[in-house]
Amino acid sequence: MSAAPGIAAVRDHVFISYRRDDARGASGRLYDWLRIAFGRNRVFRDVHSIGVGKWRDKIEAALSRSAVCVAVIGPRWADAENLRRLHEDDGDMVRHELVKALACGEMTVAPTLVEGAGVPDSAGLPAVLRPLFEVWNARRVTEDGWEDDTRRLIAEIGAEAKLVAMPDLDTLLRDAGRISELEQVRHLQAGQIEGLRRTVEELTGKLAEAAVGERAGLAEAFAALARGDSRAAEDAFEREYGAQAGVMAEARGRSAEAARNVANLALLRDVGKAVSFYRKALEAEPEHAETARMLGRALLSFGDVRGAEAAFRRSLEIAVAQGNLWGEVAARNGLGDVFQSAGDLGSAKEAYGKGLGIREELAARDPANTGWQRDLSVSFLKIGDVLVAQGDGAGALGAYRKGLGIAEDLAARDPANTEWQRDLSVSFLKIGDVLVAQGDGAGALGAYRKGLGIAEELAARDPANAEWQRDLIVSFVKLSEVTGEGDYVVKALHIAFAMQERGTLAPRDAWLVGELRRRAGLESV
Repeated sequence: MSAAPGIAAVRDHVFISYRRDDARGASGRLYDWLRIAFGRNRVFRDVHSIGVGKWRDKIEAALSRSAVCVAVIGPRWADAENLRRLHEDDGDMVRHELVKALACGEMTVAPTLVEGAGVPDSAGLPAVLRPLFEVWNARRVTEDGWEDDTRRLIAEIGAEAKLVAMPDLDTLLRDAGRISELEQVRHLQAGQIEGLRRTVEELTGKLAEAAVGERAGLAEAFAALARGDSRAAEDAFEREYGAQAGVMAEARGRSAEAARNVANLALLRDVGKAVSFYRKALEAEPEHAETARMLGRALLSFGDVRGAEAAFRRSLEIAVAQGNLWGEVAARNGLGDVFQSAGDLGSAKEAYGKGLGIREELAARDPANTGWQRDLSVSFLKIGDVLVAQGDGAGALGAYRKGLGIAEDLAARDPANTEWQRDLSVSFLKIGDVLVAQGDGAGALGAYRKGLGIAEELAARDPANAEWQRDLIVSFVKLSEVTGEGDYVVKALHIAFAMQERGTLAPRDAWLVGELRRRAGLESV
């Protein structure tokens, strides 16, 4: 409803502009946290289609109520195709939104860089959009600094829109940060971590949508999950699963998604329950390759090697039938892990090799796709691990160096990307291990020191990050073995003690303290 004649509309909303083929995930997270901060009805984001011929009216109505327009800028926001749209396509929704926002003298525009995007060259933009970066200051929301960056952005938006954030916002943001650390403390596999992250985003979305009476319960589930207790969060998705189970076919996808969310959370404390709910999800969606793969991962960690092999083979069959190359590679790598755990190194090498071939093809198609490049690097490391186990040091060194080359290129592209920096550190350590086995102490020392340098930098960025602290311990131990210097062991022991005091030393790593004390010549505990 428009304001009455002569009465100015009250501007107390937030408008999010984003491009669906650019930063949909990051804009979704910002959307959820802005709703958590200011209320679910105070933030507009075009999540679903709003109808041909209707979208201009609805967008303009939303803009007329908004005090702030958050323009989410990802890496593809101004790529060749999207830049053409910004210049030539009057029907482009993003162009329309921003032209209207920039022309409005009553609105603050907040260009927000996400997913490592840099500030686009304003000279390359159409003149009507150049003020986006020439007049307004760009904010940056990074993956590593998500909690602080989001808090700062929310505070700025609140000040401009004269909105007061909910009193529990800081606590919820802090809990979200602890949950991300929890993923690493529990030593989940990469695919499992990704599944858990999606589930946490689903839980965040529930919190953003919650009515006043539901918020406290979901906030407590969030807080419990941050402490490592996933049961309340599991219960929330179990209730959703129970409500959907047995319903008509078109709703089975929601039932499967709820079951997957329960399973992803249960991995943190009860792998048996995770297995059970992955199976429930697969019953609801029998042709879901990812669910079969996640089931295989859970069964493998549960010690059921035969069951894991069957699940990965099913995932592979589904992915191949659907032409899902990424899913095919993931399933083949899962089979490789099964064979390697069973000591069947020949079959493991064959499975990894087939996955590597597909990844090389994908990476060659689009060298700018950093995700495919990173996947290729990981495949080389997996092949290298098998070759080490087979006693082929030269072959392993060649594979590791290929993986290292890709990791170096990625790390150079974005030094702030900690995941890529860690990949680089791991590659150096693996190369060092092979050189030690070959008797090349000097070469190993050089590789270990490069890995240590990266590990020290990461650990200094976030002393509470258990995985990075553990990497630092490993680097110090390897250097002590090559040099014979006990100071490295003492440094590693101090880090382990600090982790133990903070409660971030995972139970499976409890042996570290005793082993380090023994190496340092102290009485074992």
